[in-house]
Amino acid sequence: MTNNTVADIPPKSTTRLTILAIVAVLVILGAVVAWVLLKPIDHLASGKKDDTIIIDCDFDKFRQIMVRKNATAAILGQSGMRLISDRLQDVQVDLSKDDRPILNAIRGRSKSDVNAIKHLTVSLNDPTLHADELQLRQVAEIEPGLMYVRTSSLREAGRLLNYETTLTAKPSGEKTEVQLSVELTVNTSVPKLFVSHAEREVQRAADDAVAGQAKSIRDFVTQYADQRLILPEFRGVK
Repeated sequence: MTNNTVADIPPKSTTRLTILAIVAVLVILGAVVAWVLLKPIDHLASGKKDDTIIIDCDFDKFRQIMVRKNATAAILGQSGMRLISDRLQDVQVDLSKDDRPILNAIRGRSKSDVNAIKHLTVSLNDPTLHADELQLRQVAEIEPGLMYVRTSSLREAGRLLNYETTLTAKPSGEKTEVQLSVELTVNTSVPKLFVSHAEREVQRAADDAVAGQAKSIRDFVTQYADQRLILPEFRGVK
């Protein structure tokens, strides 16, 4: 019996074997590429949104409503969260600029400076975050012509690594200009092929949060804007 060598294989058979080898290599490469692209990976996705709105309410009345009524719960509710607890940690009041602090406070023309810190606990309604609650620290600085409130996460909550929202309000003629911002970072677990989709989803969450806050502030202020005397709100979350 004689041994066949490559030279003994017909040209057509050689071509067929070459094609089969190339196809096999391509299939293996395709499988590897698909595995790489479809294997879930951890990816940090961030979203940030800023917006400025005008509220049809003078600043003094706006400030009264936001301070004396439970605005926090209403605003968080439009951000996909529900306020569970609201605890005042520190408050400082400077009356040095106000010669009639009690009278001006009743009239809604307070000239006092107020700095307050709150600890908030909110529930999350997004199962993809793998967390039920989020701890927040809220710092408010209130002056006769300016209100600034920053609410930020104290620690990570599941896949939500960071969350911060700010509100800056100031007079704008007989109305109030309100600047809003939301920034968040989420540790997503998605195939590499869908990383850009995850980025868009987190950005959309920031967009929706700002839009929701803007609507809630408008609705909340409108609810009390016609009242001559804004009384403190004692009900609600403690």
